[in-house]
Amino acid sequence: MEDALLLHRLQFAFTVSFHYLFPQLTMGLALLIVIMKWLAFRTGNELYNNSARFWAKIFAFNFAIGVVTGIPMEFQFGTNWARFSVFAGGVIGQTLAMEGVFAFFLESSFLGLFLFGEKKLGQRLHFFTSVMVFIGSWLSGYFIVATNAWMQHPVAYEVGANGNLSLSSFWGLLFLSMDRMAVHAQHDRRSGYIVVRRGRHWRILPSRAQA
Repeated sequence: MEDALLLHRLQFAFTVSFHYLFPQLTMGLALLIVIMKWLAFRTGNELYNNSARFWAKIFAFNFAIGVVTGIPMEFQFGTNWARFSVFAGGVIGQTLAMEGVFAFFLESSFLGLFLFGEKKLGQRLHFFTSVMVFIGSWLSGYFIVATNAWMQHPVAYEVGANGNLSLSSFWGLLFLSMDRMAVHAQHDRRSGYIVVRRGRHWRILPSRAQA
């Protein structure tokens, strides 16, 4: 029994750790793409638009990998931690469902518009789609951080007659993770900045060498 529990923990830890690399970068790039689009809209400098388009492609690829690595993690709540999911599903199911139904579809829908609808939408609406992608990605991260925060420090719940937990305060669950999200946001922003800065060097240095 102990060996099986250890294997479950190792498997879930590997899945979560590998998956975490991608949403972190997605959230950081989303913020920088909004800034690029805003600068393009305010200054009319096409360089910012070109940068936003380039990094949006990297964002989309990273987003897709994040989805692929996240699906097994969701299933492992049932395969590895079935009893916990039954026991606490009335609480953590709220934030996990909102992440999938609201945040994920918001992000993915407007990402499609951002990637393929620029000519149809115009600059104002295209900038708006970048903002919505940013909101969707950060809402998604917030709901996941809220779930993790509750598992570390459970609040706003009550025990039902069947012995399982149910949510007693929706806002208590969401506001629990405000401080954790602030720290998480700093890491996301730095991750995006580092990747964009290194990518800039990768594109500029070879051209300088050829010159």
